[in-house]
Amino acid sequence: MKALYLKEIIPIFRGVLVQGKGNPLIKNAVTKPSKVGPNTLLIDLYTKSKIDSALLRKSMPVVVVTEKPKDFTRYGDGITIIKVDDIDYAYWRFIDYYRSLFDIPIIGITGTAGKTTTKEMIKHILEKRYKVQATYKSFNGGQRSHRYLLGIDENIGAAVIEMGVDYPGDILDYLKYFRPKIRVLLNIDVYHLVGCKTPERYLEAKSEILHDWDPVNGTLIINADDQNIKKIDVSKFSSITQYIGCSEGCHFRAENVTADAKGILFTLHHQNQTYPVSVPGSGKHNVYNALAAIAAAWSAGVEIKEACETLSTFKHMIEHLEFKNGLGGATIIDDTWNVTPISMSSALRVLDEVSLNRKIALLGFMPQLGDGEFAQQEYARMGGKAVDAKLDLLIVVGDQAKKIGSRAIELGMDPSKVFFSNDGNEIFQILQPYLKQDSTILIKIPHRVMIQDSFKELMTKIIES
Repeated sequence: MKALYLKEIIPIFRGVLVQGKGNPLIKNAVTKPSKVGPNTLLIDLYTKSKIDSALLRKSMPVVVVTEKPKDFTRYGDGITIIKVDDIDYAYWRFIDYYRSLFDIPIIGITGTAGKTTTKEMIKHILEKRYKVQATYKSFNGGQRSHRYLLGIDENIGAAVIEMGVDYPGDILDYLKYFRPKIRVLLNIDVYHLVGCKTPERYLEAKSEILHDWDPVNGTLIINADDQNIKKIDVSKFSSITQYIGCSEGCHFRAENVTADAKGILFTLHHQNQTYPVSVPGSGKHNVYNALAAIAAAWSAGVEIKEACETLSTFKHMIEHLEFKNGLGGATIIDDTWNVTPISMSSALRVLDEVSLNRKIALLGFMPQLGDGEFAQQEYARMGGKAVDAKLDLLIVVGDQAKKIGSRAIELGMDPSKVFFSNDGNEIFQILQPYLKQDSTILIKIPHRVMIQDSFKELMTKIIES
């Protein structure tokens, strides 16, 4: 965080100083008492949080912004207290003020799948020039945004932010926090139905990326090949839109897509120029991730040639279609970072493309789909994708996902090659006869299952150390 003096920020809160004196330097801002440290600004959003009096006293000077000053006056004169009438309003005024201190490229990314990979690609390209602030891994929801914004200081030259959607309105919060002038919409599939209820509301939640747009300085980067994105009317943003894809008319267009042992290769067309692109990783979806990363970096001032060359040294992310050596010479594809219908479809397509012999898939339930009618339709659709991949063995993990297996059987898959299990030890017994050199095994199971003891043990058993 950029250090700020108390007298600089008191007017921002429109509050009253009820305790304290001097002009302490604030080096950090938090919203929970448990996070307080020396020279910290505590914006008391959570008055029911446990207050550690010893921590507060040890951390002095501490500045507290609160609706309830009596909760803090008992801790002594070392605490400066600013009383406000509306803590939420005061909080947003501070966030808005802090964001206004920085005029740097901020890139916001949303999409059902590929956000983390694309974010890391953009960060990798920009770090050749700047110190870059970015969301950590896939931790991008709710109040986590606060720490990412406050992580921007005088040394940061650019920021890349994932904008996830659990509920309608989530992206609006990201836009308020970060005001990204460069916005990326990768794809829209069916997901997060727990919060959004229907595919239509989920699409509307993603389309919030168009809210409060800057028609002069903004850049919108969207996937021209995505069928659901085509349902969003972006006509009034045509002057600032950069289309990515493989179809004619795209501003950043990929053709001659091939794959080798190192990753994906394609030719990029942009403004009557062509550039060779090499991207570590597997699957055509990584072409779109790479196109989005190059377009975003170009919009932030990086030359296309430099962006392409830097992207070739990108280190593919763990648990994102990560190829590992398996027991008995088998090939294990670990794609357990996240499980969505679009990512499961892509993973099955990669399995079909890379395996020359026996193809096996462990497919798990998708937590954010819920268990309603739309969720069951998606699981059934994944059963069709499993059949399309010509699997030799299918193991379905999670009761919610049973429709994957039953639909695969309905479509003609041999029932003796379809198993249902929630136990890693049982799955190992099923897999053991197939752990051979001619087997490729895709593991597409959610993280919350993979951290269970039996599944940790399963991975230990089937992957060579």
